[in-house]
Amino acid sequence: MQPLLVNPQEIRGIVTMAEAVDAVRLGFREWGENPQLNAPRRGIHIPSGVRISVHQGGVPAAKATGLMTHCEWVKPMAEEQVYPRLNHPVIVLYDSAEGELKGIIVGEIMCAELPNNIAVTGLRTAATSAVGTDLLARPDATRLGLFGAAGQAKNHLLALMQVRNLKEVKVYSRNPENRNKFAEEMRPVTNLDIVPVVSPEEAVRGVDIILTATNSSEPVFDGNWLEPGQHVTTIVGSNVGLVKGGFTAAKRREIDDATLARSHVHGIVSIQQAIQDEQADIYDPVERGVIRWEQLIEIGEILAGKKDGRTKAEQITFYKNNAGQGVADVALGAAVLEKVKTKNAGQQLRLE
Repeated sequence: MQPLLVNPQEIRGIVTMAEAVDAVRLGFREWGENPQLNAPRRGIHIPSGVRISVHQGGVPAAKATGLMTHCEWVKPMAEEQVYPRLNHPVIVLYDSAEGELKGIIVGEIMCAELPNNIAVTGLRTAATSAVGTDLLARPDATRLGLFGAAGQAKNHLLALMQVRNLKEVKVYSRNPENRNKFAEEMRPVTNLDIVPVVSPEEAVRGVDIILTATNSSEPVFDGNWLEPGQHVTTIVGSNVGLVKGGFTAAKRREIDDATLARSHVHGIVSIQQAIQDEQADIYDPVERGVIRWEQLIEIGEILAGKKDGRTKAEQITFYKNNAGQGVADVALGAAVLEKVKTKNAGQQLRLE
């Protein structure tokens, strides 16, 4: 069969959030079983502020290997990082058995529940957060404290609903209008009790899961507020390329040292990624002795049964979704390509 070229309109809302979470979980489980299936994300910045990233991975269970690449115009600010221009990501899939080109998917994949919600690799990012949170949060967790009120936060709320029976959500954003708008828009989508709160501390107190899905460059809450049994998931990645290139003065982080120091279990997507990118909320605290590399547990290892996550209900657990990985993008892309085929969509590429 000839490979398919799939355009952005054909993938809008093509998979459910549950299907995205299942695909990403498969990718990380395969990687946990075979460490050779994935390479750390690599990114470069040019003086205009444009950044391009490449994610490589192979998922034999999905019959696919390949890469995802995406490019954004990045504008670092003192307290946050903004994206004046988002461009179409591209997933290139090859057959994992014989290496034939299977398909090229152009465009941001958006879930069926939020088909118009655009965020940088938002669906894969949220699904990756959900997989790690599922492994580390208490099974009976029902209350969420959510930091952020834009596209990533919307996807993350839906993703966490796939792994926990959420009943109450407290959402905080520095902009009151944004948090109020988030609650109004997401209540009918989720049928949840979503309450905008006026302070970071209010978002942390009395919840089971705290999730930060912001564009902040500084810690968004005080780790001394954490309570026994809570779980924290954070997603801000690295901007070390911008720092070393002289585009911005400081590295980004969403959580503080107190959060790391008080956590009993430290989950992460990729230790190698944290080292390569010298990530501010992992690499720097290790260098200062706040935590040790040996304390970090990759979620693939938990999925593969090689290591344990949470072992006691009263533990404070932490999960760093520290960068998109190729295994997740390839697994999600493979699931999307199968959906495209069932719809007889896509354009066949006539290749010799």
